[in-house]
Amino acid sequence: MGTVIIDTETYRAAVEIEGGFQNLSQFGLSLLVVGVPTGGERLDYSVYSPYAQLPHFPSFDFVDRPQIQTLLDQADEIVSFTGERFDFEVLSQTGFEVADWRVKSNDILSRFYRRTGRWVSLQNLAYQQFGYGKTLCDGQQAVELWRAGLELLRGWSGNPQLARASSNSFCYQTAAYLFQKVIDYARRDVDLTFKLHRYLQQYQCLAYFDTQLKQKQVIDFRSPSPTEHQTLTARKPTIKMRAEDAVNW
Repeated sequence: MGTVIIDTETYRAAVEIEGGFQNLSQFGLSLLVVGVPTGGERLDYSVYSPYAQLPHFPSFDFVDRPQIQTLLDQADEIVSFTGERFDFEVLSQTGFEVADWRVKSNDILSRFYRRTGRWVSLQNLAYQQFGYGKTLCDGQQAVELWRAGLELLRGWSGNPQLARASSNSFCYQTAAYLFQKVIDYARRDVDLTFKLHRYLQQYQCLAYFDTQLKQKQVIDFRSPSPTEHQTLTARKPTIKMRAEDAVNW
């Protein structure tokens, strides 16, 4: 089938979970977006959410879990940004069978870490390569918007001074708007990840802004570096990031 690109959004953010990224079972899946290249830089998107069956949830064009499982099972390569240490773990907790997905994973963040020994955000790489980034401030905002949408699905507050029908309508429409913002955010992340994948294929390098040195750095991926040799023979590293990288993941 070729290459697919994935991105997940979660119900909770790292800053509100004890242990943060070391406690991935507590994040919870809100949304999974899969992009399938159709030629050039165009993608067809498939979107899954475990919340799609809730009463009054907007009628977005979602696919179901078996469709997503089949789509990723049939892919030859699964491109992600931190899929190996985050997305696959979150999806596994949701009930997806991810063992075969790991075998064909192409995780851009993992490749960057093996090369440099550093974690970097998708936002950082996107701005350095393309001059633009995500559609929201950060992943924490996506979490907040999604949860706000779920609260609005409750509808009328019970206040007798408010008309029930119009109050429900307003709540459901606002919820749909918030959910769409998160869907658009995840689709942009898939788009940026795909563009980084293509950029790496073409140029075999990535630029990033080093927040410690306060300057742009360019990393060459054409030959193994000492850091990469050491990382490939070492045990699997744990995820340890600064707060600014965590929220801009």
